[in-house]
Amino acid sequence: MKILVIGSTGRVGMRLVEYSLDKGHEVTAFARQIDDYPVRHPRLSLVTGDVLYPALIEAAMPGHDIVLSVIGLRQFSGPITLLSTGLRNIIHVMKKTGPRRLVTVTGAGILQENRDELIMDSISFPPNLQNLSMDHLRMYEALRESDLDWTVVCPSFMFGGKRTGTYQVEADYFPRGVQNRVSVEDVADFITREMTENTFIRKRVGIAWPKGMEVEEED
Repeated sequence: MKILVIGSTGRVGMRLVEYSLDKGHEVTAFARQIDDYPVRHPRLSLVTGDVLYPALIEAAMPGHDIVLSVIGLRQFSGPITLLSTGLRNIIHVMKKTGPRRLVTVTGAGILQENRDELIMDSISFPPNLQNLSMDHLRMYEALRESDLDWTVVCPSFMFGGKRTGTYQVEADYFPRGVQNRVSVEDVADFITREMTENTFIRKRVGIAWPKGMEVEEED
């Protein structure tokens, strides 16, 4: 399979490139600054691009079977629109020239708290995450309006740590009876499984470590 990883210099993106290569896939790493990318491999191509410029996405898209979009942010204050704008550009290009399968990542705020309410609408949701979650919601709405085969992976708090392969997932809700955290490595592990298993097509997926699981975190 040929995979386009958009946001490949971020924490999740780096792992997705690594894990996909380990599984024997061909990978294109797409990011704004890619020249000094630390990974080199015969099956890895490096492409400089920016999700705010659809023409750059369109130039990189042909020939890929799946897009993994893991765009990151360095700044969380003030209005946030980069993530949803970038994803809409990706969707536009995919509908025009590219593959139908897309996996992306948001926070857990867009999952259902109950049948009628999102987690981000609950009174206990952190106010400092509202702007980010609003843009995550715009991402989700853009995907729902598309006819693509998408999956949105929704961790709560991600930490650097170990790839355990042990985590709980649930469609559209945050898993019950779990920790409020998961490692970056396990989020990437789940994505590399889901991109071939296709278990959660057109679904949000909550992911977290089980209760009682002790894993040493890294800074």
